[in-house]
Amino acid sequence: MSSPSPSFAVIHLFSTGSYSRKQGLLQVGILSLQRGQSVLKEWFINPEVEFGRSAYQQSKISKEQAKNAETWAEQKEEIQAYLSTFTHVFYFQERHEQAWLKHHVIQDMSRPPVLADLALLCSYFLPHLNLMEMADLVALSSAAQKKPASLPMHGALAALHDQLFRLIEVLLQNIPSTPENEPGQPTLFMQLLSQVLALGSLHTASAWRALLLATQSVEELESPNMAWLTPPATVEAPVLPFHLRSLFTKWLPTVPEAPTVKPRPDILPPNNKNIQDALQAWYHRYDLPERYPQMQYSFFCNKAIAGKGTFAAEAGTGTGKTMGYLIAAAELLRLNPGRKVVVATATKNLQEQIVQGEIPRLRFKEGLHAHLRPAIVKGKNNYLCLSALLNIYDELVVQGKGYIKEGLSWLYLVMRVYYTQGEIEEIPQNIRAVLPDTSRLLAEANAQEVCVPQLCHEPAKCTYARHMELAYAADIIVTNHHKLLQFPPKLTELIKHCIIDEADQFPDNARHALSTGFSLGMLEARLLRPLLGTNMRKGFLDVVGDRVLKGVETETALLIIDEIDSIYRDCQTVKESSDRLQALPIPNGEQRWQEDISFEERGRWVTRNYSADIEQTLQELRTAIQFVAGKLERIHKLLKKPDDKTYGRLETYREKAAEFADTLQKITSDFPSRKWIHVLEKGSQYWSVSKVPYYLQYEMETLQQAYPSLLFTSATLYVASSTQYFRNQLGRTEPFDQEIRQLSPFNYEQQEQVQAVVPAFIPCFDYKMPPAEKQAWHQTAMETLLQCIVALNGRTLVLFTSRRDMDAAYNWLHTRLPAYDIELLKQEGTSLWEIRRFRQEEHSVLLGLDRMWSGVDFPGVTLSQVIVFRLPNPSISNPLVAHRKEVEGGMFWGKFYYPASQHKLRQGFGRLVRREKDKGAFVILDSRVVHSSTMNHFRTELPVEITSFHTENELQTWLLEDLLPSLKLYSEWERRQVSLNPSVEP
Repeated sequence: MSSPSPSFAVIHLFSTGSYSRKQGLLQVGILSLQRGQSVLKEWFINPEVEFGRSAYQQSKISKEQAKNAETWAEQKEEIQAYLSTFTHVFYFQERHEQAWLKHHVIQDMSRPPVLADLALLCSYFLPHLNLMEMADLVALSSAAQKKPASLPMHGALAALHDQLFRLIEVLLQNIPSTPENEPGQPTLFMQLLSQVLALGSLHTASAWRALLLATQSVEELESPNMAWLTPPATVEAPVLPFHLRSLFTKWLPTVPEAPTVKPRPDILPPNNKNIQDALQAWYHRYDLPERYPQMQYSFFCNKAIAGKGTFAAEAGTGTGKTMGYLIAAAELLRLNPGRKVVVATATKNLQEQIVQGEIPRLRFKEGLHAHLRPAIVKGKNNYLCLSALLNIYDELVVQGKGYIKEGLSWLYLVMRVYYTQGEIEEIPQNIRAVLPDTSRLLAEANAQEVCVPQLCHEPAKCTYARHMELAYAADIIVTNHHKLLQFPPKLTELIKHCIIDEADQFPDNARHALSTGFSLGMLEARLLRPLLGTNMRKGFLDVVGDRVLKGVETETALLIIDEIDSIYRDCQTVKESSDRLQALPIPNGEQRWQEDISFEERGRWVTRNYSADIEQTLQELRTAIQFVAGKLERIHKLLKKPDDKTYGRLETYREKAAEFADTLQKITSDFPSRKWIHVLEKGSQYWSVSKVPYYLQYEMETLQQAYPSLLFTSATLYVASSTQYFRNQLGRTEPFDQEIRQLSPFNYEQQEQVQAVVPAFIPCFDYKMPPAEKQAWHQTAMETLLQCIVALNGRTLVLFTSRRDMDAAYNWLHTRLPAYDIELLKQEGTSLWEIRRFRQEEHSVLLGLDRMWSGVDFPGVTLSQVIVFRLPNPSISNPLVAHRKEVEGGMFWGKFYYPASQHKLRQGFGRLVRREKDKGAFVILDSRVVHSSTMNHFRTELPVEITSFHTENELQTWLLEDLLPSLKLYSEWERRQVSLNPSVEP
């Protein structure tokens, strides 16, 4: 029986915000893509639940329209019948709508179409666009922009239509498939995709196969003004030609030599008039009111950047800090051609904001700084190594030893090289979930791990070198704290002016950048697995052995085989040493080597120290790895074939083994020490060791010498009206040359912007409390948290100090919140999707850890409440904190412990009000801030008074009679008709 002719459509669903039940759907739209039959069908559905303001704003469907519409059960048969007329349907992954589509629309159809996720395909073939939600597609689509705002479903379908053809264009673009560019041959991307799909079954790659089929059927599709596209000739795709290396590297231009302008030895400093004129021109260009605090802050930044010394500046929320120092830097660069300024930040969010947002707005046409040349510098581990990627291709694709998902993962990395010049930051979660081999291939092709410049096959095309050359040519360089301390001398010598933003996080980031680390995972991924192989792939030692037996004279071959056998024995010793370290009865987590470990043995508690065992095991491990390095070098010399690519990899692995041995020597050489913190991190199946510097005085002196003009700035640099805590962290004994504190222009109390409260009826938390008391504390805290969330209908960020607490809260809430149409989000990794979803979906809750306390911005009503689950006291078990306590003695508490907790609470408070009109509640669920005399220091650090509620009724009265009216949310509360005593049972 022949398969039906392919027919295509795009589908979009809109939901009210509650997706765990069948009643959440509000609208379905389907657009046929057959040429001459491009029909739009849409259905309005009664969701059978109340929906909020954001759902109406996005869907343009009124509550009355929804109420009068038919239910899903009444329209289900008609929708499914229409869907069954298509063989392939493309949709865009909005996580909850996707679940609805699969579980309620498609699940029981007799002839369901193949579903193809356009979000996954966009992430795959257009990785530079970072498309995570439907709003991104609509913003890119000219067709969608022409649709009336009153028809958002039509705009979404038009955007899906456009995006599908964008993807088809990628596969059909004119990249030659042969050196002669013979007509009729499939394009390079078509050949690549066809070949890797041939490695596996249909089921595991339905989205890719659907796109490939649409590409081959493009003449039959209703195309949005893309008539020039023609399908490739229907010839069988040949095995990819071996000239792929030249084609692949041709995509990237040769690394240019950076043009240099020799700056004048003296400096022409901008004056305040220059800064004022530049700011006023910027205000005028974007029709903004003049901001006096920003101007004063910018004057100080100008003094710091153009002067000499170390300066510190705090700029409270609303000052306009980033543009304040960028204007000062831009004026310095305008008046002093050839000079360079570096800006270092703690978070990627701020780096992107500066490079993609602030600097482009500063370079407006005919402005003073239109010719400002920016560049962003990231660590080498953020880039792919081109040589390594080609070696993986030879093994996976040409030799046919890979599987379909490995091949698709490799092709995805090809797309990243093509579109992002090899950057591998922020790979979307949907790619990692569907193609888990991507993470492993990333490790095998990561420039930080496999790039050996003297062995590079493509030095003129090196992705990392290209990015560095752009930095050499730039005027203003944006980087991160870690990379700033690792700049090559060639770049450091060109820069004299340095701005360190988010400076409160700089000391910890500096320690991390200056630490030396070694891990079991690193050893296995970069040395043991490549040498020994796996069940799925032959090891490199076997490859060398096979080639030696075929092409090397007998006596030399026997010597090499003996060395290979000896390496196998050394690798076994490495594994045994690693297993001994893993088996030590040390609890999972991070701890210093010298910490005593308490555990139960034969019915009683004993305490032991395992530092000697750790040292001995690491020394055995280092010796075995040194043997591996020496024997690889002997094999390389015996072969005497340095030009052979396969044999040349011997030198790469030898260098890697020697590097591992050297790292272990550095880590173990000076234990124990007051100057270094020796850390062991252990998990159920992994371990790592590191050496972290404790004192930073020398590094800070080196930084000052490298950058004579050095400015530390942050929104939270002061604690207790002083920079003393920050200077203590840096190890700086003397005051800064000059410092300024520009307070936030927001008058929180007069404008009634923020109300800070503590439910004092929650039991005080204590680590040593009995299990029954701890359960009572947790239950009361969870019930209070749920009340606050339900009262505001979401709109809440909950901040935690431990992942255990966050996971427990998520598990408790995720069965309860769907009943109130409130979406629950939790921080996972970079959490880019969760952050954007929280900004977009007003009725949502985001649970977050460290990075959510600072560096994220949620202006507007989407965030009207910040809840601190437990006071941010540093954990005494943290290796840095434990080392400080030991080294500082009685000075520890006042010098570091209390200021650290005060500072973090200020950071959490700063998440709530980001714009002048923002309002909200700051709720601390930890009653120790009221009841414990040792916690009173928290109260003095907030810019508002904290109100205590001693009964649950007091809290509820405040929520209903004070907070909701002040936020203009009381009428919404009445419409919802829910109780402020929500059921605590799932």
